[in-house]
Amino acid sequence: MGMREVSALISVKNLSFKPAKLVYKPYNIEAIVGSTIEMPCKAIGDPKPGITWQKDGATMQRTGRFKISLSGNLYIYKVAPEDQGRYECTAINDHGRDTASGYLTIKNLQDPTTTGTGSITSSIDSQFIKIAFAEASEEVDRAINKTVDNIIHNKGPHNPADLFRIIRYPDAPARELARAAEVYERTLVNIRKQVEKGRMMVNSTKDFDYKEVLSPEHLELIARLSGCMTHRLSRNCTDMCFHSKYRSIDGTCNNLQHPTWGASLTGFRRVLKPIYEDGFAKPVGWDKGRKYYGYPKPSSRLVSTSLISTKKISYDPESTHMVMQWGQFLDHDLDHATPSVSSESWDGIDCKKSCDYAAPCYPMDVPPGDPRVTNRRCIDFIRSSAICGSGMTSVFFDSLQPREQINQLTSYIDASQVYGFSEELARELRDLNSDGGRLREGALFPGRKPLLPYSSNAVMDCRRNLSESTLNCFLAGDIRANEQVGLLAMHTLWMREHNRLAKELKYLNPQWDTDTLYHEARKIVGAAMQHITFKQWLPNVLGKKGMEMLGEYKGYNPNLNPSISNVFATAALRFGHTMINPVLQRLNWDFKPIREGPLPLSKAFFSPWRIVEEGGIDPLLRGLFSVAAKIKKPTENLNTELTEHLFQSAHAVALDLAAMNIHRSRDHGIPGYIEFRKFCNMTPVDSFDDLRNEITDSEVRRRLHELYGHPGNIDVFVGGRHGMRDTYYQIYTSYRRNNKIC
Repeated sequence: MGMREVSALISVKNLSFKPAKLVYKPYNIEAIVGSTIEMPCKAIGDPKPGITWQKDGATMQRTGRFKISLSGNLYIYKVAPEDQGRYECTAINDHGRDTASGYLTIKNLQDPTTTGTGSITSSIDSQFIKIAFAEASEEVDRAINKTVDNIIHNKGPHNPADLFRIIRYPDAPARELARAAEVYERTLVNIRKQVEKGRMMVNSTKDFDYKEVLSPEHLELIARLSGCMTHRLSRNCTDMCFHSKYRSIDGTCNNLQHPTWGASLTGFRRVLKPIYEDGFAKPVGWDKGRKYYGYPKPSSRLVSTSLISTKKISYDPESTHMVMQWGQFLDHDLDHATPSVSSESWDGIDCKKSCDYAAPCYPMDVPPGDPRVTNRRCIDFIRSSAICGSGMTSVFFDSLQPREQINQLTSYIDASQVYGFSEELARELRDLNSDGGRLREGALFPGRKPLLPYSSNAVMDCRRNLSESTLNCFLAGDIRANEQVGLLAMHTLWMREHNRLAKELKYLNPQWDTDTLYHEARKIVGAAMQHITFKQWLPNVLGKKGMEMLGEYKGYNPNLNPSISNVFATAALRFGHTMINPVLQRLNWDFKPIREGPLPLSKAFFSPWRIVEEGGIDPLLRGLFSVAAKIKKPTENLNTELTEHLFQSAHAVALDLAAMNIHRSRDHGIPGYIEFRKFCNMTPVDSFDDLRNEITDSEVRRRLHELYGHPGNIDVFVGGRHGMRDTYYQIYTSYRRNNKIC
């Protein structure tokens, strides 16, 4: 006998119908025969509109070379002359329809001719180049399509590496930019293979040189075919009615003399020359046995387990956990290195199943006797994508340029994590069905404030555990918003703040239209974030000495490039990882634990349902600003929730954030600690004893010696974690100074 009660919450909304409306529309495109193009088309409405495509009046199907994505975009692979024509996208639901069209023009490039210098390039047939390109396109697209298909259609359990890859996977514009560089690079690889096999009748030298085989005209052909020459046309910054008052969404035209400085989808900036093992593309440690300062690079995982990972936690008497959380939220406004668009090599090697180095696969070796990983020789890792004109693709230019990674975000503190970094994403986040300049809100629950809208039909979806909840993920300006619930709380808070401001501005200025209200509220939100960062957060992080190095604001300087430096993104800004507690406290209005209790960090990842079902964002925010952050000590760096349980799921190998940070720096060719010490004009170092003033703990110096053999071999991420604050001060303040006055 007994009684059992269950309850459910039913939310009743006023029934409303909204006609179909296109938010992404096709436009005129020029394409080269053999290339791949994407025509955008996306609609909103209630009920959800259906999307159809027509070419010259005939309905198109998802067959052969023609694919239509879940959101409605049209993809045409291996474009042919007969594909030229007008393509019309139609969105329709029970209450209306909307159409738009664009014209596809197909162009054939003339065959390159001899350069007139007697070069052997005259014997290279451009048709062979086109064949090499077609093979490259097929290989790269096969790898990309397999990756996208796995992300979208694989509804089963994902391992931690899958989850990490999903939250970093680039959107369509970033994919196109990264794909262009990969197709270009693969085309060159295919040409080289044929030369080395003797299948091309050229007098190649023993040491392969592309300039002996390919003329500038050939390289231009490859660049045009791959799409390397089509990214972001020159931006028109003449609309001063807009640009004199507001920032653009993608960061262009902030600097009218240099319109693309700090813009989204541009390369990171270098502080020091990279140290790729072949001089321009191969990451550090790619060639097994290669030595630096007389010693090989230690395994990233070994450095983590021996020196960085800690179970012991001490609390910071001066900083709350909100210092950490603001740092992560700010970081997601500034940088996001675009990962490779595929998770398998061009030759079909699955990076999750192989320990071979085969681009983009760059696995982390698991050392013998690892305390956790005992059934695998490696933890998989995917390289970041390169931007066109760097690495192997730089052979198109006059001189070889080192591989440079793509920053998907704007480099400015402009609240892009709230509003997005592209016009398309910004429109998707806006409430276009009202005239109040507001951002979209999600479901409303009785007695609660609005949450973010749910993400739908997006390639980027966090893979929550369906055995815990079927609640969908939330949509925000940065694709990593659902990574952990503390971060999600910040995204929700600032969406609400924008809408609060828009409401007040409309009351004070009833004559303003919806766009003015949106941009004015966005301007205030961006200013508030800058104020919090420079006046409250940075003084806590840098201290008095660091703020003196930063200096006072002296006005806008158009000659300073505010682009994020590679070392800032991969090492310096990651200091916040050492402040993360292994548990997120959730407190009620009386600052006592809520019924569900504190949340272990490993359970906070990809759990958006907890915001809905376990008290909303207020308990998390109270826990962040009232509980001390973890303090960094020489022997207490990253807690084991980050090094042993990151994105952990059943029957899978959890990731290691510290090892990944080290490996990412090597992937990006970041020089070691000694080189940055020289850059900062610090005293020379020849032995580990020379570091005793910065690293006072003799046991830490001993472990560094045991791992690296020589101070010059120390990774900059590791050096910055162990008392070498002057180096990080200068890297950090260098960026902040540029960003503050730009």
